[in-house]
Amino acid sequence: MQKHKSIAFSLLTVAAFVTVASATASAAACGNYTPVGPLCERTVVLGWGTAGQGTESVIEFISRPQTSGSVTFQFNQLSSSLGSSYGGYFGIVMSVGGTPAATFANGQIPSLTLQPGNVTQAVVTETCFNASCNVTPPAGLVSNMFSMQLTILAASGADLDATPLPLLTIQFLNSTGAVSYQEQEQALDIAAIGSSARASVNEGASAQGRYYAPNGAYLQPYTAFSVTNPSSTSTLTASIVLYDFTGFPLATVPLPPIPPLGAVGYLLIGRSPGDPLGVLPFDTLLNSGADGIFHGVYGITQANGPVVFLSQEYYGNSMLNAYIVH
Repeated sequence: MQKHKSIAFSLLTVAAFVTVASATASAAACGNYTPVGPLCERTVVLGWGTAGQGTESVIEFISRPQTSGSVTFQFNQLSSSLGSSYGGYFGIVMSVGGTPAATFANGQIPSLTLQPGNVTQAVVTETCFNASCNVTPPAGLVSNMFSMQLTILAASGADLDATPLPLLTIQFLNSTGAVSYQEQEQALDIAAIGSSARASVNEGASAQGRYYAPNGAYLQPYTAFSVTNPSSTSTLTASIVLYDFTGFPLATVPLPPIPPLGAVGYLLIGRSPGDPLGVLPFDTLLNSGADGIFHGVYGITQANGPVVFLSQEYYGNSMLNAYIVH
């Protein structure tokens, strides 16, 4: 009888060892990502999308053929520019993979699962402040802006490495519904976001030429940017700093505090006296070359936490994203 007990104890010990080994193997398989049950997860953020008022956002999701199994995208946070400081209803009108458009509030967007080698898109056409999308937005926010955090789930860290991060394209529509401008934003891994960021900047050196577009095409470039706070708990404080190409700081301007999950968008230089969208005054005079354009660097500094920084340059009939260095 004692021998049977010993055998039984040995079998239980082996079973326990196999369970622990499996858990350890799962953690190893996830690499730098987080094990969640049998899967590995990666959390990413799209810091600034727009929908409505002549804009829409197209979000592309891809699962490459190299993945060993399905990849799931979970929409786990949807925010307005006021972030957690706004407690009312906030939602979007969205169509996924050609399905009929529907209104989704925060926490209601269904997850999306792709098999290896599949691609699909989500199209966001409107932001909403009640379930019927028929009320005036609250004061103090960018009414057609949204940010979004997603969790990507896959069977291994290698599968997550092989999965491109979601790509958001903002499309600006003219009066006929045709696209006049578009710009793209790739989601950022929250774990890799730093507390500072820089981008090159090209800006008309004087107010006379900066926003001059005699035939609808800007003769000199101007810059717009956004700053998003990815934290769900902490208010973000930060400053914008402008440097010349030698690295000498020309101006530093504190931004207003950004609430958790909130965001702000500005022009680097205002369009007219007192322009509330301008970080620097409209009559800011910068050094230029023979082309009449200032060439330098600007970005986020003195931030007390992670920050999502996006920069766009308008020039001629185009709008282009700046390359961001974190």
